[in-house]
Amino acid sequence: MTPSAPLMIIGPVGSGKSTLLAALGLGPKEVKKTEALTYNQGLSIDTPGEMMALPRFYNALILNSARVSLVLMLMDGQKPLWLPAKICFAFKTSVVGVVTKIDLAEQAMIRRAELSLRNAGVEDIFRLSNLTGAGLDELKSHLSRRLTLDFDSAN
Repeated sequence: MTPSAPLMIIGPVGSGKSTLLAALGLGPKEVKKTEALTYNQGLSIDTPGEMMALPRFYNALILNSARVSLVLMLMDGQKPLWLPAKICFAFKTSVVGVVTKIDLAEQAMIRRAELSLRNAGVEDIFRLSNLTGAGLDELKSHLSRRLTLDFDSAN
């Protein structure tokens, strides 16, 4: 199957998925609660946070991962959620982890978020603050290499 979008973003409610897509220029600038799978003009797929919190929705995430080149799995550094072991191996593409809200979280909580992502099978993990922009350039650079995207022209 040919990917229909460069990436899909997944993570718990409030982890900053829509905000990150807006910062990357891969989603709408106006950020609001994502109620359903949102396809952003062939640039990204945004998912509701409930899809990560409720195991009955995992199948929808796995099926939609075949439509993208990369999955970004976010984890709120303030409220890490424990993920099923090796769940990333069920996805049909590579998964990159992002710990968000690093400017608000304690180091122990950030490490717990990273541990949860590693337990899920994520290898590459980035720390990010959507508020201050810390870590955004490193993530953009990584995504540019992985997806051959030009974020300067996307914004």
